[in-house]
Amino acid sequence: MVVDVPFSGEDLMLMWGAEEPLPTPSGFRRAWALMREMNASAHHDDAQRLCFLKRPSRLETYNFLFSRSCAEPQATVRERLRALQHADPLWGNLAMEVRARLMLLVDDLSEGDLFTGASFAAAADHTVPEGHILLHTAPAKSGEDRRGRDAMREALARPKRLAGPRTCDEVDDLFAALFAESPWLGQPLEWAWQRALDSLNELGWVRLPPLLLVGPPGCGKTWMAERLAALAGLPWSRLEGASMTASFPIGGSDFQWNSSHPGEAVRLIHESGVANPCVIFDEVEKGQTSSSGGDPRLALLPFLQRSTAARYRCPYLQAPIDVSHVTWILTANGLEGLSAPLLDRVTVFQARHPTGSDLERLVMRITAEIEDRRLTLRGLDRLKNNFRALGRRPMLH
Repeated sequence: MVVDVPFSGEDLMLMWGAEEPLPTPSGFRRAWALMREMNASAHHDDAQRLCFLKRPSRLETYNFLFSRSCAEPQATVRERLRALQHADPLWGNLAMEVRARLMLLVDDLSEGDLFTGASFAAAADHTVPEGHILLHTAPAKSGEDRRGRDAMREALARPKRLAGPRTCDEVDDLFAALFAESPWLGQPLEWAWQRALDSLNELGWVRLPPLLLVGPPGCGKTWMAERLAALAGLPWSRLEGASMTASFPIGGSDFQWNSSHPGEAVRLIHESGVANPCVIFDEVEKGQTSSSGGDPRLALLPFLQRSTAARYRCPYLQAPIDVSHVTWILTANGLEGLSAPLLDRVTVFQARHPTGSDLERLVMRITAEIEDRRLTLRGLDRLKNNFRALGRRPMLH
């Protein structure tokens, strides 16, 4: 019997250079498993998009279409998807619209139950204000709850505000300010600017794909991430990889433990009331793995892929929640210790130290603001802090 496999031995050998030694059997198996995982993920994403473009009106119809597409060869699914995308140029907006409608039908899929007609009518009666979105459907109360989980479930089930710029002009103004403050980080800022405009055109609000800034200490990586979130008006928080020894701050911990809590993204959504906050993971490569707490870098994977983040099952809530609108910005001093699946889910940029010319342009801009009387006392205080930070960074001449 001939077994049809998605990869050949020649495909796997391409992962090693011609001058590199042949892989060990264990290394060969890991590479094979990684390629199969990446192929299955791409197949899953194509099948999901194809089902949305079929305009299903019921969950049962979507489930049938999705199961059939997953059972077909990936090449067949991709060819059918391309044909539908070509036929309908507005396929991106259409897929988001159908997905949002189907999300309203979903209760807790992990329990295998779907909404009844009455419960769907109740969900449809939810008034979602303009500029808000639904992320979570609160399950039934679990009885006595001394740790406030049911209250958090109900709060998360209410519509959440979409923060950030809402027009192209506001996006342009935001990144013009960032370019002026950090000209030496122009490449990642250019990329973020274009992605913000793409998101605004597609969704109506700003969310950035996962971003990884790699560079030496003190070059402004974390500062740029914090300034981007602050100027955009997005609630943000920062996780320190150097002090992280478990995966719980990322994914949350199971409710069975007395010290259980949600992960950082869910916590930030709950406390801010905003559906699209920003989480900054500083020095991600320094996260430590423990035998009982897991690897924080592996816990990141479902959050960095839109399809899995949209139905992330929080171990604390014990129910799905949509965290696909959260912007993740990672920083690192190097790529050592970062797995191939993680790097495959982020866009990597190298950050450098500022040069003398960068500092000169910054001084000229501030001087012009002072002469035009556009710099307030608060602006002067920020200027002082900026120059202190620049003074601690190496300068390239």
